[in-house]
Formats: sequence, structure tokens, C-alpha cells
Amino acid sequence: MAVTHLVETGETLWSISLKYDVSVEAIRMANSLTSDLIYPGQELLIPEQEEQAQETVTTATLPSLEGGFALPEGSYTQQDLEDIALLARLVFAEARGEPFEGQVAVAAVLLNRVKHPEFPNTVWAAVYQPGQFEPVANGSINQIPNNLAYLATMAAWLGSDPTSGALFFWNPVKVPASSWVWTLPVKLQIGGHVFA
Repeated sequence: MAVTHLVETGETLWSISLKYDVSVEAIRMANSLTSDLIYPGQELLIPEQEEQAQETVTTATLPSLEGGFALPEGSYTQQDLEDIALLARLVFAEARGEPFEGQVAVAAVLLNRVKHPEFPNTVWAAVYQPGQFEPVANGSINQIPNNLAYLATMAAWLGSDPTSGALFFWNPVKVPASSWVWTLPVKLQIGGHVFA
């Protein structure tokens, strides 16, 4: 039997899914949502775990991480959950279709920027820094991320960085040779992105 949740200010589908230990997709399906947009005061049906297990959700095959990971209860602030959700949207918009390691690398670059003194020091400010990410400019940042994007984001959030500290990435096919980014020392290439 489903329970009803009254959305509070600052909550996201991601944070609600963690609270009830159900997937974001299950909450979307139970409420016929077509996006992640929810508002304070909205009532959401939260399916039980057994109902969720019976649902068929088409998503990418999730790779297993060495030892896996879990979200320890009480270890994430509301801001952390919002940052993770935004970062998953960036990963999905920038790197869907890329190898899992490449998706982790995209998330790691953003987190490396947050720690670096020459970039904004919050996830939101780094993602929305003017002129930095094409998905912000073209609106694809607002697409609903899949589970793989969340998994890659969490891997980076928990410390995985295949780029060893890179602050930039780009698709060499899309960036002309005359661009200033080619003056940066390229560390590696993963899938369709180079990292510097």
C-alpha cells in the first residue's frame, strides 16, 4: 500500500526517494510525473518497496562498483542531496552514452572545480558559471537523469576521480583547433571527451 508524502520546501525527488528507500523512477511512475519538478505542498504517492520491485523501468545497465556503496542515513544534508541531483543532471546532459568511467570523470571535474580557488565554491555556482557548460546554455541541463548518471555522480561524490584532478573537459570533435582550450595540457581521453 502506497503512502502519501507532502512535499516540503527544498525537497527534491532524489531526497524523497532516499527518505523512503524507493527509486526516483518509482515515485515518478506512481505520480505520472514527466519531469523532476515538484513544489511545496504537493502530495506524492510513495509506492512500497515490494510494489517498486514489481515495476519494470527501462534504464541503462548499472555497472557494479568494487564493494558497492550505500548512502548512510543522516550523512547527507539537504544541500548535499540537491547538489547530487544537479550534478547528475549535468552528467546526464554532458556524458550520457559515454563509458561509465567517462561519466564519473565529468562529475569529478565539476567537483574538482568546486575545490579549486579559481572557480565558484558551490556545485550550483560552478554548474551555472556563465559560459562553462553547453547544457546550461541550451537547456538540456533540465532533462531527467537516468540511474547511471546518479551512480556515476555518487562514485565521484565518494572520491573517485579518473582524471586525477582535471578542471576541464571537452569533446575534441566539437571544439575547433583554434579554441583556447587546446592550450591546456590534456591529461587523458575517456570515450568522446578529453580531460585537462
